[in-house]
Order: sequence, then structure tokens, then C-alpha cells
Amino acid sequence: MFIPPRGRSEREAFSLGERPIPGKETGRAPGRDKGQKQLSKNMDENVKALKDIFHVPDSSDVVFREFVSANPRVRTTVAYVEGLASFDKVFRSVLQPLMILGSMRQIPGKDPLKEVKEALLPNGQVEEKKTFGEIVEAMVSGDTVVIVDGSDIVLSVETKGWEHRNVEQAVTERIVRGPQQGFGEVLRVNTALLRATLHSPDLVVENIEIGKTAKTQCALVYMANIANSKVVAEMRRRLSAINASEVLTSGMLEQFIETSHSLVPTVISTERPDRVAHFILEGAVAVLVAGDPFALLAPVTAFAFIHSPEDYYVRWPYGNILRFLRTAALIIAVLLPGLYVAIINYHPEMVPTVLILAIAASRELVPLPLPFEVLLMYFGFELIREAGIRIPSPIGPTIGIVGALLIGEAAVSASLVSPIMVIVIAVTAVASFTIPNQEAGMLIRVLTLIFILAGSLAGLFGIVATMYVLLCRAFSLQSLGVPFFAPVTPKKPSAQDTVVVGPAWDMELRPSFLRPRQPRRQGNVSRLWDKGNLPEAADSRSSQDSGMGPKESSKGKNTGQKEPG
Repeated sequence: MFIPPRGRSEREAFSLGERPIPGKETGRAPGRDKGQKQLSKNMDENVKALKDIFHVPDSSDVVFREFVSANPRVRTTVAYVEGLASFDKVFRSVLQPLMILGSMRQIPGKDPLKEVKEALLPNGQVEEKKTFGEIVEAMVSGDTVVIVDGSDIVLSVETKGWEHRNVEQAVTERIVRGPQQGFGEVLRVNTALLRATLHSPDLVVENIEIGKTAKTQCALVYMANIANSKVVAEMRRRLSAINASEVLTSGMLEQFIETSHSLVPTVISTERPDRVAHFILEGAVAVLVAGDPFALLAPVTAFAFIHSPEDYYVRWPYGNILRFLRTAALIIAVLLPGLYVAIINYHPEMVPTVLILAIAASRELVPLPLPFEVLLMYFGFELIREAGIRIPSPIGPTIGIVGALLIGEAAVSASLVSPIMVIVIAVTAVASFTIPNQEAGMLIRVLTLIFILAGSLAGLFGIVATMYVLLCRAFSLQSLGVPFFAPVTPKKPSAQDTVVVGPAWDMELRPSFLRPRQPRRQGNVSRLWDKGNLPEAADSRSSQDSGMGPKESSKGKNTGQKEPG
């Protein structure tokens, strides 16, 4: 019988190479050193080098189209990335003018590149590029480059048009009254939403690139006449000093620009343009990341994480009631399970006799110790919450509700947990859902577990000691140089809406801890009509509407005469 020869094992046949030696240079990717190389006047050399950088023909979505332009008759190559550039824009703004309409425009000129740029490209944005790095950056951003033979300058034409979702309702920060639109994944659409909200020429949008291998476009947004120049310079410095291969999302960028590395977030994220506009008008700065529908805001304080945009769209007493409810819900979600374990296990004398007897009767058949019972229910609820998020949306909420009911009922029937424990965990879960910020909600989930362990190990002493340590840590945090619990500590006079909501006509100051260039947001008297001190133009229009002339109106106002009915 023939036995085939034994071949080499797969481990010997396939290898990724030797282990890297520290300090030894590794091979560079082809085309990496050509990023800063200057262009040549030979179009064929430029096209060949560009194809090497984009790994053509291996990359099938990078298109190179060579043709002879109609007027002036020179060899031209158009290059773009299919899918990032809109073919309609490429055809109407580049190919059609150069190949068809050029013969109709008999414009004498000696420089073909200058004539192409000024007479044959009807696009609104045409820029000159002189290095391969600039060309690559333009192409991966969706632009089309025009390479003209005999010129060492390449034209970049704006043709961005990749697929994206339209402006939709904000998902994570829903409100009843107020604007409903949220950010999308396209950077220019997001900046346009801010421009549409803030009609001011002082709104500055700075473009900053982040990442070495995969460059990501970011936008630093602030009000030039309000934001403190030191805050803007510090945020610009942190963004420009990120030395990373790639930063693709706002979640990754947030960790790069935070001052502290703790569980407490010091940079707030939001997908609502109106909320970004509110913070910018107070003196904060915003950072938008291309491809991410969330904006980062700094500096912020701890109170901003429990505030909702809806607080400003309802009457101020209602807004304060909502904030107090969220604060109470925050305390309940963090401390209730831990306090329950600490009091029942270590301090039963604090509970009325009737209630402690009822709790003891409900736990008579439960075989698990109270700390394990709390942890079992806590982790069970967290599993249901994560499953509800991952399950497809049409059945996700249903599965979560049904699963919680069935598992809770089955656990009580099997005497694994007591009915009171189900109530405690349910109240904790409902309270945690009232926090409008997602990162604050994640922090609450972690703090709940910490206080459960502290109450299980040392009772109320463990709860108080843990709270003292956490508060000392929180009071020491800063958000871009601003104390995290300002203006409560350190105590400083500030705007009325920093902690509680005040009347709209009485919120005269901006937050003092941001040190804005314009500390006042409105005059001492904002309702001029209430004081009878109307502007001259408004007074004139009011007089015309009532059928009286300006002189008659002022005369009646001065003499106290009553207007005719």
C-alpha cells in the first residue's frame, strides 16, 4: 500500500516572519515615503506614483480616467475614489466641461492649468495641490483630482457624495417639547446644523486632522466673541498633539483629550445640535468627528450630566422639578441596593418592627445570603438590559419586559429571591433610566455595584466611607481646567441655570467658571416692554399699527393719556 510522504506541519509551512527585535527597523509600506514628495511635470510619472500609493490595480474602487481635453488640447487624467465621490458631480463638474464644453469656450490662454481652473471647472471649490500627501488626503475625502500634463500642480475639485442617512430624530436624548433633529455621520451636515441654529458670523469652525495611518477630520467649534481664548487654545493643543494611528470615533477621542483617567466622565457627549449651541453660547467648545453622530463638549461640570435640553423648553418651575426628580433618581439608583443590604444585615434596629418582620418572613425560604441575592438580581437585570439592546428593535423592548417579568416571577416562585428584592432592583432600574446622559448612566451602573459590595462588607460604615472617597476624588477632577463641581465648590457666583433653572428674563450672566469674554448674556432689564422702554424702531412700528403717528404716541405716553379704544 502506497503511503504519501508526510508534509511539513501548517505551523512550519506558514509563518508571519521573525519576532520583531526592539530597536530594529521594520519594513515600510509601499508608497508611505511618497506622501511629501513633490509632483513632477510628467503626467505619466505622477499617475504611476499615485497608483502605487493606492495599490492599483489591487484596489478596484480607485478610478483613473485619462483623456484629451477639448480646449486647451492637453492630456489630462482624472482620479477619484468610487463611492466617496459622487459620479454625478464628477460628470457635471469635471468630465463634461473638460471633454465636451471645452470646445465651446474659445478662451485664449498660455497656461493650460490656469485655463482649466478658471474657465473649465464650474465647481465652487477648486484647490491646488503640490504634494502626493495632499492629493491622497483629497481623494480619500471624496474629492476628484485633475492631473494636467506638463504641470507640477494638481487641481482638487470638491465632489463628495458618499451614501449617508438623512437628518433624523435624536435617539439617545429624546424630548417632548423642542427641536427633534440630531446629528448625522457627515461632518459638513453637522456643522451646517449648528450654523442653522446659530446665525452668527462669530461661530468659528476649525478643521483639524487626527491620526497618522487613517486620518480623521475633526471640527473645533466655538464662538469667537464668547469663548475664552485659553480654553480654545488648550483644546486645539490637545487635538493637535494626539499621536495615534487612528481615532475613528468620538468615544476614542474623548479618552485622548480628558484630563483625568477615572470612571467619572469629564467631557459630555450629545447628539443634539440645540444642546451644543447652548453650551457654545455659554463659552464652551465643541468637537465634531467625521463619521460619528455625537459631539464632545468641554469644559462641563457634574450638573450638566443630569440636565436635559427640555429643561429650557418648559416653564422654569417645571424645569426645576424635573431636575430635582433626576437628582433624587440618581441617589436612589446608586445607593438603594447597597443601603438595603447594609441596613438588613448590619442595622436591623433602624427598620420598624413590622417591616423587619415582613422582610424576614419573605426571606424565610430563600437559601441564599442577602448579598448574593442582591448580586444575583443585579446581574440578571443587567443581562436583560444588554440583551434588549442587542436584540433587533421590533422585539427588543418586548423581550426585555417579558423576560424581566418571567424571570422575576419564576425566581420568587422558586424561592431564590424575595419579593422585596425584586421591588428594590426594579425601582433601582427605573431610577437609572431617568438620567439623560448615556455615560452618566454607565457610571451609575458601576457605582451601584460598588455600593452593594461596600454595604455587604461593612454596612453603613462601608457606604459612608466609600461615598467619602468617591466625593473626594470627584471634587479633585477638572474639565479642561474648570473644577468639576463648580460653582458649588469652589463657591462662586454664576448663571442661574448652572444648577437650577431660573426665569428666562432673569438669567443675565454666563457661567463665571468658564471665564467668557462676554460675562453678560442680556441686559439688566431684558423685558423692555415691561418697563415702557421700547426701542425707537419698535416704538415707531407700534404707533403705526395703532393708527397714530410717532409724535402722537409719544405725546400720549408722556401725558398719561389713554389710547382710544
